Amino acid sequence: MTLNLKPSLDSTAPKGPTSITIQGTDLEDALQYGPSPGLVGLRGWLSGLQETVHKRPIGDSWGITMGTGSQDLMVKAFGAVLNRGDPILLEAPLYAGVLPSLKNLEAELIEVDVDDQGLSAKNLERVLASWPTDKRRPKAVYSNPTGCNPSGCSASRERKLEVLEVCRKYNLLMIEETDYLSSPLQPSYFELETEVFPHGGHVIRFDSVSKLFSAGMRLGFATGPKALINAIDVAHAANNLHTSSISQAVALALMQHWGIKGFLAHSTAVAHFYAERREKFEALAHKHLDGLATWVSPKAGMFLWIDMSPSGIDDSMELISKEALAKGVLAVPGFVFYPLKRKSAHVRVSFSLVDLDSEAELGFQRLAEAIRDKRRQMGFE
Repeated sequence: MTLNLKPSLDSTAPKGPTSITIQGTDLEDALQYGPSPGLVGLRGWLSGLQETVHKRPIGDSWGITMGTGSQDLMVKAFGAVLNRGDPILLEAPLYAGVLPSLKNLEAELIEVDVDDQGLSAKNLERVLASWPTDKRRPKAVYSNPTGCNPSGCSASRERKLEVLEVCRKYNLLMIEETDYLSSPLQPSYFELETEVFPHGGHVIRFDSVSKLFSAGMRLGFATGPKALINAIDVAHAANNLHTSSISQAVALALMQHWGIKGFLAHSTAVAHFYAERREKFEALAHKHLDGLATWVSPKAGMFLWIDMSPSGIDDSMELISKEALAKGVLAVPGFVFYPLKRKSAHVRVSFSLVDLDSEAELGFQRLAEAIRDKRRQMGFE
């Protein structure tokens, strides 16, 4: 099986083979049933990556398992951690794909509001300090701390340590999700864990290759306490045996071709690619929306989380489904990203695929027109 590679986004990458061949025992492994945790070679390579990026020596305290995307892994982790009806703490807003599996578990969804740095330690402490004494306490808190979908927020090192201190105080598991495997922005919760929990055991991290390789490969991996990783492996064996061996073999071949240094260079090049798109997209947003809306400029990710409350609008659903839709503008209203579906003044827009030369500006121009139309209806203009 031969992989034909696209030109590298990394302009400094050495010129080399434009194809990789998977053959022999590697191909045989790719075409057969495999171990539930994933191919041994791939897990070994990723362990070395995690050790390098997050400065966590390979040892007995943590392990790695592969999954059919990070969402598959989170579903299985939720099932391992939560009993039916348990409460779980969720940063709000959050990626809506997290919610269906929690609803299937009849989990009690507890919103913890974010601020400009993502999950707020103060808000987390406030929720837990006032928790009723006769009620089951939460076991875990979920956060997407780098280029969060949808808010675009990224948590600093200091903020993460503050959150981990709250986790220590209330004995919480931190469920850390990220789409950006080696973001240089901030140390991860997984890296910082042992500064607060010397023996580890309180952070599980979910990574995906969707934004770096291909979303269609449906490949992710979880890194965390071995007991929890083993429980996820049992769920693999019971539900789908293992994730696609072909996808794993393709990822391993590409990672071995690059090496860790080349992989990190590719990750950085992808980040720069999206940063350039964000810069152009955000400039157009400022051109048309300044004075009407605000947002946090994202340091990672591919979304703007636009707050229309400066225009007096407190329900984006009504505007997006009526005024904006009538002008051909499609965006995601903010209520979708709140576990309890609260009314929201926000709307999420993406710069990942949109044509920045024409469609993006037209979209922002029409969104601004829709906001002004709404303001006139409300008697503000």
